[in-house]
Amino acid sequence: MGAVAGNVAPVTPGTSPSTDAERQRVKQLAQEFEALLMTQMLREMRRSMLSEDESKTGFGNETMTDTIDIELGRALSRAGGFGLSGVLFKAIDRSLGAGALRPSPRVVPADASPVPAVPTRATPVSAAPAGESESAPADDGSELKVPDGRVSSAFGWRHDPFTGIPQFHRGIDVAHAYGQDVRAAAAGRIAFAGNQGAYGRVIVIEHPGGRQTRYAHLSAAGVQAGDLVEAGQVIGQSGDSGRSTGPHLHFEVLEAGQAVDPVAGS
Repeated sequence: MGAVAGNVAPVTPGTSPSTDAERQRVKQLAQEFEALLMTQMLREMRRSMLSEDESKTGFGNETMTDTIDIELGRALSRAGGFGLSGVLFKAIDRSLGAGALRPSPRVVPADASPVPAVPTRATPVSAAPAGESESAPADDGSELKVPDGRVSSAFGWRHDPFTGIPQFHRGIDVAHAYGQDVRAAAAGRIAFAGNQGAYGRVIVIEHPGGRQTRYAHLSAAGVQAGDLVEAGQVIGQSGDSGRSTGPHLHFEVLEAGQAVDPVAGS
């Protein structure tokens, strides 16, 4: 018999041609979904980094930058992105069990690499280990006491209160009256006490394990760099120094220098 002419897609042993085609289509859709998310992230990041004057566009510039964002988002997704497409594809494949999208187990290599997980934020507040007394001191860096009060602005993307442009909020804003006591979230050493530009008057505490907490827009600081403080100790008073719309406390938690949500998991 002669060879069959034409382009024939290779078939993975243990699967049918229709199964392979369906799996490829699901994978493509997952990548396109991740590309849309990455494109939107690129747009918002670019806008947040531009001043009001820089954000003004000329004829055709907006269309060009939007096209660049779309193509870059697609390229990043195809290159692996942040792993979302792989997670979506694996979840869909698993949900179908032994259905049309699942190949025969015998064709899965024993040394196959796991699908990368979506990056997650570190949780700054952790529960006490089982059997440990609730009254145990929080001086080992395992617990942080989030400042009391109503959270008026949460962690994450928000519209800048001055410009209205989307910007990332690295901490939480807690409603405090002017001059209200500000207390240390946990025991540690004062790493900085002074002025920091838009933060105004700031106190930064270093805690065991590389964690830091930052208290900003203060009216006064009652500690200085090098001081050791206990959990709950008064370290200063709230205010509206720096780039602030009114009296409040801006509170941040940093893990290895990266801001994380202070209330995640609490």
